[in-house]
Amino acid sequence: MLKKIILLTLFISSLVSTNVMAKWWIFGKSEANVATRYLYLNDVAFNELDEQVTLYRDMLPAGQVVLRGKASSGKSSIGKIEVSLDNKETWQKADKSEDGSFEFSFVPEIDRTYQLYVKILNTSGTSNEVDATYREITVSDSDIDTIIRQALDSMIQAYQVEEPRNFMTWIDDDFAGDYVLLDRAIRKDFTAFDALSLNYTLNSVVSGRNGKVFVTFTFNRQVTSSRSGETFVDQGLTEFIFNVTTAKAKVVAMKNPLIFGLSDAESVATGTVNSDENDENLAVDDDGDLRLGPADGDDDSGSFAAPVNLSVLSYGPYPLLTLQFDAPVYVNAASYRLVVEWSRSTSGPWVLDDEPLMPDPFSGQFGLHARPEVNDPSTIYYRVALERISDNQRSSWSDLVSIP
Repeated sequence: MLKKIILLTLFISSLVSTNVMAKWWIFGKSEANVATRYLYLNDVAFNELDEQVTLYRDMLPAGQVVLRGKASSGKSSIGKIEVSLDNKETWQKADKSEDGSFEFSFVPEIDRTYQLYVKILNTSGTSNEVDATYREITVSDSDIDTIIRQALDSMIQAYQVEEPRNFMTWIDDDFAGDYVLLDRAIRKDFTAFDALSLNYTLNSVVSGRNGKVFVTFTFNRQVTSSRSGETFVDQGLTEFIFNVTTAKAKVVAMKNPLIFGLSDAESVATGTVNSDENDENLAVDDDGDLRLGPADGDDDSGSFAAPVNLSVLSYGPYPLLTLQFDAPVYVNAASYRLVVEWSRSTSGPWVLDDEPLMPDPFSGQFGLHARPEVNDPSTIYYRVALERISDNQRSSWSDLVSIP
């Protein structure tokens, strides 16, 4: 505790000495205090998408582009939410619930570009950072779903007949989890499962950051435990991220709920899909026993889901770095510690950052110093977990983020 107090005191002194007005940075609150707890475009997390986004006509739900999210404004209420599709020339109201959740949809024209912004106003008239929500959306009629289906079908086939070598040919060398541990995890799955049946339906295919393709799909699964003989049935909505070439798609990342590698979910999954469809999903404990539990991983054993939607809120003046994320549970500094690790590679090794403190009150934002170990800070990756103070139980790790 003394070390944390000293670190915080030194950090505050450094801010004062540089005449930076950053009180919100210390306490995790912006002056506007209006933001989104989560935001999805056709079920893909908004912060994972480039400013230029390509959607695919065959994958649009009911032919629509769907924006959904949840807005927050501290102790204030959300007044209204509006969406512009024409570079702020006109605004349309989104459907909003009292808890701040909202949805907006429209039927796009093929090859037309839409310049999208989201404006959130609380009842006192304060707005979110509208420009930060900008996305340029184009809908293509390209047949990319064939390539994606080939990859998923091949992986499921190899998984069901227990052929790990064939399965791993569909995993990218830059897999965001642990490539070696994924291989081990699916082999453990084979030991834990009997009579596996797995089916899926593609929901959306969206181009994202650095040429990645984000794929969301619903699945249903039936499996028999090889230990107890009990049969389990579950279903849910999940997301894969692919690297796609003209010939093949390979998996870069998988999110919870997992359909592969359940025996070591913490090393395999990077993030969790926020969906009402993920009620109870299959999990494998350390002894190889199967169980059904909440999709967020919260159960009597004390484990709970990872923070999601990790992103860079601001960077600078150097070395100040502010990150933000959505917490799977209500968190505060009295109940949870913030755990941050950094690495030069998406696959590790990971180094603990002992600097961050949980701001109180916590608004999803926190600050730390960008790592000075390398000349280019964009080559450093960060991930976040929450640790419960009462029993020292830790969540899974969040998705990864680096400085743009």
